Amino acid sequence: MKLIQTFAGLLILTFVLFISCKPDKKTNEPNAITYDSISVAKIYHLDNDSTKPSCSLKINYIFPVKFEDEKVLADMQKELNFALMEDEKYESMTPQDAVNKYIEDYIDKYRRDAKEQFPDWRESGDTEDYFSYYKTLNTKVIFDMDNLLSYQISSMDYKGGANSSTAYRNVVIDLKTGKMLSEQDIFMHDYKKILNTLLIRKIVAQNKVQKPEDLLEFGYWGIEDLTSNENFYVDSNGVTYIFNPGEYSAPSVGEIKVYLPYEEIRNILKEDSPVSIFVED
Repeated sequence: MKLIQTFAGLLILTFVLFISCKPDKKTNEPNAITYDSISVAKIYHLDNDSTKPSCSLKINYIFPVKFEDEKVLADMQKELNFALMEDEKYESMTPQDAVNKYIEDYIDKYRRDAKEQFPDWRESGDTEDYFSYYKTLNTKVIFDMDNLLSYQISSMDYKGGANSSTAYRNVVIDLKTGKMLSEQDIFMHDYKKILNTLLIRKIVAQNKVQKPEDLLEFGYWGIEDLTSNENFYVDSNGVTYIFNPGEYSAPSVGEIKVYLPYEEIRNILKEDSPVSIFVED
């Protein structure tokens, strides 16, 4: 009897040890990034004359200033500088220097455009506002946990007349490497067809129609040929894609946002991807 009890006890102990040694998936672990921000508004009138056309630039830039891995911190700042200002020359600058240089370059470009495109604006009969530029850049942190940072940049750009645009750019950074994630980092190699089909199906369902062609009357176009665009962010629940105004729809429709829960895309996710921690076994 004692032998049976001892054997049973060993089995229980072995089971407990097995369970305790099995790695747990921990989610919602903060990344311990410290942020700072730059908010600036700059107006420049041609020849510094307030009666002449102008360019106006507003920037609200949230950026990381402290992280346990200094190399990853430096890489994050480079990625975000490039994403915000869309030029490699700003990458290696400090955020403040990058913003200062970007403002300087924006004003210089406006001066050149004004000289080339509307030198005789007074004779046109249009108001000075017709020849003025306005640009706004805003940033926000969407998700900051579990070694992932999801970050969004929104821009509004008006370049005189009826030339205006609004766009959203999403950046997902792997804090283990400091590099921006691509679709290839989280999806299997043959993911594209399945993902595109799901995106199209979601957009059709969101608009309560039967097929992609039915969306034409709502200001969408080419939805049947839509393909993923790398413009996504992640959180603990899923992946969200954004298609900007003019990409597959009229500007008046606004951006197209498509949310994909992990359980709906788990069959095309890599098992060892940075988002696999969120996928239930």
